[in-house]
Amino acid sequence: MNRQDTLLEPLVIQEPPHSAYPVTMSFFNTTATLHHVTPLPAGATFETALDKLQDHDLLIRLDPELAHYETLPALEDSPKTCRYKVTDHMHTLPKGLWDTTVTFESLITNTSDGVEWVIKAPLGLSQTTTWRLVRNSELKGGQDENGNEDGGPGFREELDGWSLVEDVEIRGSRLLVGTVKGKCEENWKGIHARYVSQVTGVTATSPGTDPHEG
Repeated sequence: MNRQDTLLEPLVIQEPPHSAYPVTMSFFNTTATLHHVTPLPAGATFETALDKLQDHDLLIRLDPELAHYETLPALEDSPKTCRYKVTDHMHTLPKGLWDTTVTFESLITNTSDGVEWVIKAPLGLSQTTTWRLVRNSELKGGQDENGNEDGGPGFREELDGWSLVEDVEIRGSRLLVGTVKGKCEENWKGIHARYVSQVTGVTATSPGTDPHEG
């Protein structure tokens, strides 16, 4: 082997025996953020909206990809945080990354105005989501980095009302983050619509209605 062949020889990283996917290096990692706002209908109260938002069974079942879940024991150092083992259908993942389902740990903590939801998935993927109830009069207005109008059209007409504000941060490999971000963007409107229907008692009819409901 001459010197040129040596320089062109690819670097091979030995994969750990327990891993089904190549080792993830820091320079392959990335972070994605999402910001979504949905105004609640006039007459929706903070108390009712918060009660529905902090119903963890309801919250988990809003996920259209949900297969099943179970409750796990709370952590000793975080007794106010509820733990769940959640399994989702993930048919859109590139072949070989995960199976057609993926199981992950969910940590949900109630806050004064909503919930914080942390997901710890295989292959180093993590997702932190905060769902908050914010008065329309306190929304900043304008558009977020993704071009979403805060509160949507006409929300300022109900300044005494409330909006659901969702902020998401996804961390992990570029391939996984891109896939998960795409699923979040595909599903958020249907998820918000189903949540609003629970607050108002009116069945959601928007696209993406949870096939596991009923």
